[in-house]
This record gives sequence, C-alpha cells and structure tokens, in this order.
Amino acid sequence: MHFLKEWSEFLLPLIVFIGLFVLRYVSQFVKARQLKDIAPYINGEAVVRPFSNPRIRGIYMGTPFQLIFLPTGRNTPGGLQLKLAFAFPFGLEIRRPGVTQGLEQLFQRGGRIETGDDTFDEAVIARAGRDREKAELYLDNPVNREAILAILDEGFEEVRFTERELLLMKRGDFLSGGMSPERALHDLELAARLMQRL
Repeated sequence: MHFLKEWSEFLLPLIVFIGLFVLRYVSQFVKARQLKDIAPYINGEAVVRPFSNPRIRGIYMGTPFQLIFLPTGRNTPGGLQLKLAFAFPFGLEIRRPGVTQGLEQLFQRGGRIETGDDTFDEAVIARAGRDREKAELYLDNPVNREAILAILDEGFEEVRFTERELLLMKRGDFLSGGMSPERALHDLELAARLMQRL
C-alpha cells in the first residue's frame, strides 16, 4: 500500500504535466492550421512542431524569411516576429519611446543616435550597437527613416538590425485569426524596404 502511495505521488504530477502539454500542443496545432493557407501565398511553408513556436518560413525576393507566431499566455499577449536573413554592416535597434524612458536608457546597449530630423528623433529611440558611423549613414537617408516609421505605424514595436538578420516584433494574438495572407505579404514588403538602400 505504501508503495502505491509513493508511485501515485510521482505519477499524478507527471500525468497532469503531460496532459497540459498535449492540450497546449493540440490547441496550438488547431490554431496554426490557418498558417497552411497563408504560407503558399507568400512563397513559404508552415512549420508546426512540438517544442517550438509555429512559423512560416520561405524566400521573399531572394531572402530567406521566417514569420514566428508567439502564442498568448496567462501574462503575455502573444506576438509576431518577422525575421529576414540579411547581414547588415552595423548593429541598430529602433523602437518607439516608452513610458519608462529613463529606465530604458539605463538598460539598453549602444549609444543613442540623433539624426537631426526632429520628427523622426521624437518618434523613435535609435541605438547603435556596433559600427555607429555606418548606422548613422543608414539613418541619414530620408527614405530609410520613412520606411522605419511606416513599419512602426503598422504596429511593430521594435526593429533590430544585426550581422545575421533583420528582426521586427509586434504583440498580438496572430494565431487566432489576426493574420491574413495579404497582411503577411504587406509586412514582408515593408521589411524588405529596409534592405534596399544600404
């Protein structure tokens, strides 16, 4: 009897954990079915696997891309990460100023860039992580600044240029019908504009 009690104390939490995992995966798989409709429209394929977020990956204008769908949680609204595999000759992070601007400046890497364009400088916080001069030259082009503002106006909260990729992030429940083929293509078009004038 004592033996059964010990095993039940071990097995019950394990069964609950496995049940919750299976429920989460099935729920995520059902929600991710819409990705199979979107993927061909943007020359991609839907990828839904255990232990990873659902995504669409493919090639856009010769550049590999991924749309990664972050599921909603108890304390998170979910989100979308758009990644384009493109090597930038500088490190740059751009986002809208937040309500805790003073704290943001303390914990962010790189120095802030002022472009001299008051509209742009008031609308965003731009920080260069490496090769600051090249990042400044990139932002010196008004077409690039307009493209960045267009992306932020579409709900993306952060634009990050790295030596491996361009990363755009926005929050929302895009797995539960918040994404259409037209919307995905539009987001890719906006992101691709950032690579055209280096």
